[in-house]
Amino acid sequence: MKLWITLLTLLVTTGLIAQPFKPVEPVQLSDYQVYPINGLDQIEPSGLTLKNDTLYTVGDKHRAIFRLDIQDDEAWLYKEMTLASERDLGVSVLDLEGITTVNGDFVLVSEAHHRLIHVDNLGQLRWLPAQGNDLYRSAFAAGLLQLHNAGLEGVTYLGEQRFLVAAERQPRGLITLQFSEDLTEIVSQHNLIMLNSRQYLHGRHPDMTGLYVHRKQVYALQRNAYVIHELIAVGNRQYQEGRAWSYEDIVRDPKYAYSDMQYGHAEGLAVDDEFFYLVLDNNRIPNAKNPNDKRPLLIVAKRPVLHGGD
Repeated sequence: MKLWITLLTLLVTTGLIAQPFKPVEPVQLSDYQVYPINGLDQIEPSGLTLKNDTLYTVGDKHRAIFRLDIQDDEAWLYKEMTLASERDLGVSVLDLEGITTVNGDFVLVSEAHHRLIHVDNLGQLRWLPAQGNDLYRSAFAAGLLQLHNAGLEGVTYLGEQRFLVAAERQPRGLITLQFSEDLTEIVSQHNLIMLNSRQYLHGRHPDMTGLYVHRKQVYALQRNAYVIHELIAVGNRQYQEGRAWSYEDIVRDPKYAYSDMQYGHAEGLAVDDEFFYLVLDNNRIPNAKNPNDKRPLLIVAKRPVLHGGD
C-alpha cells in the first residue's frame, strides 16, 4: 500500500495523472432531435467528425468512411470512400474507433493496433507514425492501454501536426502527440492518466470515447456518465474537466432507449457553433419498444450558451 501511495504521488507531481477538480452539475440538454441511422445494416458507428459542415463516421467493422445526411426525421449513411485493404498495412484487422480531419484528409484510430491511420482522398492508407509503434510503448509504460478492447478510442487534430488521442478506460487518459511536418514521425508524446471523474457513473468505469476541438476548445465524450464536457488545457501537458452537458435524459427516453442499457452507447462526438452531434453504437441491440429496430442513433442537441458566452 505504501508503495502504491508513493507511486501515485510521484505520478501526480510529475504530471502523468490529471490534477483533482471539483465536479459541477452538468447542464441537461433539452433542445434536441434524435435520428435513426439508415443505409447500411449492421453498421456500428464508432467515430464522428465534421468536414466542410458535413458529418462523417466510421464503423469498427467496415472498411469505409461514410457521410451522414439528415433527411426529414431520419439520418442516412452514404459511402464517401472505400478504404484500401488493411493488408496494405500488413495487418488483417483494423477495428476503427475514431476519425478526424487533417488538411482535407482523414485520420482514423485503429484500436486493434494502437495507431493512427492517414487516409488520402483516394482511400489509400498509411500508418502514423510510419515505422514502429512508439505511441503504444510510451502510453503503456505510463500506465495506459492496459486492457484488451479498452485502448485508443477517440482522436482530434489540434493543428500544427498535433493530435490529442483518448485512451478509453481503466484507466482513461489523454495522449498528446506532436508529429513531424510530414506526419511520419512522432517528435514528442505526453501521456496523461485521468483518474478523476464526475460522479455520475452509475457504478461504471470512467471512460472517454470521443474527442473534438472547436474554436480551440476541446470537448470530450464520457459515455458511461452520459456527459459531454470541456477539457481545459492547463499548461502544455495537463487537462482538467470544465463545463459539462448531460444527454442522459435523451438516451433513457422510452422512445429511444435500447433494451440493454447496462453500458453507455455514445462513441462519436462532433461540435459546431450551434450543436453537439453524437452517434450511438448500440452493438445491434434493439430498441426497447421495438425489437425489430436495431438501428443506431444520431443525436443533434442545441448547445446552451452559458455565462454570456461560449
